[in-house]
Amino acid sequence: MPRVIVEQHFETPVDEEEYTRLSKRLDNCLELRNAAWVRSAMSTDRKHMICEFEAPDAESVRQSYRSVGAAFTRVWSATVYAVEDYPEPMAKLTALRAKV
Repeated sequence: MPRVIVEQHFETPVDEEEYTRLSKRLDNCLELRNAAWVRSAMSTDRKHMICEFEAPDAESVRQSYRSVGAAFTRVWSATVYAVEDYPEPMAKLTALRAKV
């Protein structure tokens, strides 16, 4: 299934409670459109976030965000490259993690 990336930017930091509330509302809308959340990355100042979804297309995710009134900057389809899919870089990462 295609991967879809959502970029969000906030004027004020998003607290954990607000993030959880939004996620719960969004999950139902995503499910109706055969989409699901995969992972998110929140900036340390909590003013920027990137979310990854598996979805039929980017428009399904846009519709989900709009239906719950969640603002987004961009939504786009992507090819995801993950270290877990490449044995040599994964071995290097594992070794690095063991050091620290």
